Amino acid sequence: MGRLLFIRSIEGRVLAGITMFVGMMILVGWVAINEEARMQAFVRQHTGRAIERGAELYASLCSECHGEEGYGSKDRAPGLNNPHLFGYDPVGAQTAAITNANRALVRLNKDIETLLTELTNAQNPPTDERQNAILAEIDDLEAQLEEQHALIDQAVAERETKLKSLSAAVKRGLYPLWDTIEDIPSTAENEVETFFFINGTRLTQVGWAGDLQGYVVTTLIHGRPGSANVWLSSEGMAPWSQLAGAQLRQDQIEDLAAYVLNWDKGNAWTDDDLIAVQQFGKPLADGSLPREPGPPPAGDNVNAILTFWAENEIVGSEATGGVLYSEDFGCTDCHGKGSAPDTVGTFERALNERLALPQFAGYTVEQYLVESITRPGDFIVDGFSSGLMPANFGTRMTHQQLADIVAYLMTQ
Repeated sequence: MGRLLFIRSIEGRVLAGITMFVGMMILVGWVAINEEARMQAFVRQHTGRAIERGAELYASLCSECHGEEGYGSKDRAPGLNNPHLFGYDPVGAQTAAITNANRALVRLNKDIETLLTELTNAQNPPTDERQNAILAEIDDLEAQLEEQHALIDQAVAERETKLKSLSAAVKRGLYPLWDTIEDIPSTAENEVETFFFINGTRLTQVGWAGDLQGYVVTTLIHGRPGSANVWLSSEGMAPWSQLAGAQLRQDQIEDLAAYVLNWDKGNAWTDDDLIAVQQFGKPLADGSLPREPGPPPAGDNVNAILTFWAENEIVGSEATGGVLYSEDFGCTDCHGKGSAPDTVGTFERALNERLALPQFAGYTVEQYLVESITRPGDFIVDGFSSGLMPANFGTRMTHQQLADIVAYLMTQ
């Protein structure tokens, strides 16, 4: 018995085949049209997860030095949430205008020199008509010279005004070697423009020829050897990658870089963003000047520290200690935010609660505070976990810095 066919006629079968083929082409075309959008959505999801993982790594490994919001910490680590890192040059337009005008001046003066040579050629003197044309051309070129000089004067004035508004950023290291606005030359000399071009962005400052992602990833892998020599309040940027003998896998390095790069605002960076940065990067072997070794760290021998203070008449400054506590060493990132005891009431708690404990018998408040800072693991306050407070403040603080912070805490 023959098979029962759903479509009996040849014409019907051909029509069905054509219909199925066209349908498949439409389906393939639809997939092809939407594949790019689908892949972009996949990339966004992957990047989003990488940023989330990177945020966790940053909070646990990087925020102590670079700040919770990435603005850096004075003389400790540079800001990463930083327009200068992402290519924003606040005076780039003015610097480019001055440079272009200077180039135009060179060209115009050369053209005038060529015309004057022709005009004064005794062996082949120009005709009267040509002399008049030459003089007219020279007048026009001299007018253009005046225009270029006016453009330079205008750009220099605009840049000076802009720099004055960025005084706080300059003091925090926006332009290395210049500590204040008053140190910045106001002339339009070529060397000044060269300086602004070299220091216009972080990548030009360090001479990095690649892109920003490569710079961030490479820095995370290898650290910045020698950076401890210019960062007075830290141990410098250490390598983080397992490739360099540290702890992070390559995927974790990429996640951390994704989080840092996520701070980029593109064309939306402003001067206010620059002013918000607490510390800008410092050139190292790629342009920094060597400095004399700083004073020795205080260490963690409490009795030796107090003896040193007495012998050398070291007295802490409450005002300086407050700045060191809140800005330079970032103590307020934890104290007062729930993850560490509140700063307010420190002296009263130390006097009335801590010194009443047997292990602190015979202690003074000053002695207790020195031990708490330099040896935080010796006593853990109830309700808080051990290991939260860095144990290396004794190696990061000088005797004077430690005395200043203790003097500040004695007023709390």
